[in-house]
Amino acid sequence: MDAKADEKLQVLETKQCEVCQKPAIHRCGGCRRVCYCSKQHQQDHWEQHKNVCRSYKICQNDDHSRHVVATRSLTPGEFILLEPPLIWGPSFNTVPICLGCGKAVNGENSRPCNKCGWPVCSTLCEKSPSHLPECRYSIQRGERVHIKKFGVPQPIYRCITILRCLYHKQFLPRSWKKLEKLLSSLGNHTSTVTSENEKQTIAEFIRRFFKVWAIFSMEDVMKVCEMVMINSHEVRLTDPPFIAIYSTTSMIEHNCRPNCTKSFTNLGQILITAAVPIQEGDNLSISYTDPLSGTQSRRYFLHETKFFWCRCERCEDPTELGTNFSALKCQSPDCDGYLLPKTFTDVQTLPDWICNICSRCVSSYSAHDVLERIEHDLYDLDKANVEECKHFLRTYESYLHENHFYFAGVEYIFCQLLGKSGVQLLSDEDLELKFHYCCHLESLLKVLAPAEKCILGTVLFEKFSSIMEIRRRKGSQELKNNHEECRAILHEVTELLKNEPDCLPEGKIYQKARAYLSNEVLMENENIDEN
Repeated sequence: MDAKADEKLQVLETKQCEVCQKPAIHRCGGCRRVCYCSKQHQQDHWEQHKNVCRSYKICQNDDHSRHVVATRSLTPGEFILLEPPLIWGPSFNTVPICLGCGKAVNGENSRPCNKCGWPVCSTLCEKSPSHLPECRYSIQRGERVHIKKFGVPQPIYRCITILRCLYHKQFLPRSWKKLEKLLSSLGNHTSTVTSENEKQTIAEFIRRFFKVWAIFSMEDVMKVCEMVMINSHEVRLTDPPFIAIYSTTSMIEHNCRPNCTKSFTNLGQILITAAVPIQEGDNLSISYTDPLSGTQSRRYFLHETKFFWCRCERCEDPTELGTNFSALKCQSPDCDGYLLPKTFTDVQTLPDWICNICSRCVSSYSAHDVLERIEHDLYDLDKANVEECKHFLRTYESYLHENHFYFAGVEYIFCQLLGKSGVQLLSDEDLELKFHYCCHLESLLKVLAPAEKCILGTVLFEKFSSIMEIRRRKGSQELKNNHEECRAILHEVTELLKNEPDCLPEGKIYQKARAYLSNEVLMENENIDEN
């Protein structure tokens, strides 16, 4: 008996039709978890099955932490999950916003809520269900809230998202039950001293300011505060961005090279799709941090904000999958090597940095001193100034590996700056430079962060605009030679950005790419307008 026949026999022996309980060999193509004896029975059962038909399942470890596992093989781009937020609210460091829609407000485009005093931008937002929790608790305290300074961060907004969670605990038991599942995993995270102090400050303020000390204990509020810190996702649909907590997505684990991509709809729903081929039984993962940061920066950010030290494959490999994304150039005479520590994950001993060619050894403190000085210059860099960006890249090319994440960040800004007023205005030198940086970033992203479709899609569209202008300058024969290459790039851009909402720059790039693909004449003759 061959392997296929044996597998079918096993299915026959162990699986039953969900409708008639007879032996069944046909699995549901969506979840791969139930079987049917015929297509008719699958159709008959769909109304009941569709609410649980998923390509993933939620699993629990011995320590009660949860993670999400694929129940079947998934191909890149395949839909996994779409869900609305359980809770949304302002980030912990935000300027005053309308608590109905999340947009920034000032003294001219807002007014105080008639009931509680919090700034809102319209009557519709004043009556929004989202605004109800803080409105109710503010009325309860007996005094109206007064926001007088706009355009600068206001600490009082740090309490809003937490207050909204507490409102669910008090009044909405069904949605609170979903939040409780996220609370149960908090024991696996060790808060930093800074975050503990922040949680205590926020908890004390909420209990005192809103006079809810008789309803919520300090422990209750601090646990909710930690849950918000760990499980919230930044949503860039408004300016400034807001944060949101999602029931299932918040259980998907982090990885610095994740296998899933997250996008958002105009309504704030989160969309999870497969970024790379995923096998049945693989843990689903998304990134909680900036993929264009180096290992030490990513790990420190995750420890300070999500309270864990990442040990994913990318973090465990000091070369970051062979890219040398955090490497320094060796300063020994006549040596073309680069310096890296044996590991970035040993936060206790801080190992020396060693050259891969001449074995020169540099202390961790010396390496960090060089990086801190460069980082200081990067912080002061006017990132809207093309010449300053060029100067930064030239200045530190003898100190940093060409793939270094400092360079990658500047190159990403740079390739968008060049041609912002129209690529036809660029010099030949700048146009070639733009094309070079786009190609460089493309190769890096496809190795380090294939799930970061927004960044890759943007880079590829900039690359397309460069090629179009280069071929226009070289004449009609070049136009013919590169036509199919340009179409292929545009198809890739539309595939990468098809889930991005039209309110974001990436959504607008998607619309442009589709317009170019649908207009052959434009593709052959027109300049690219990037504005």
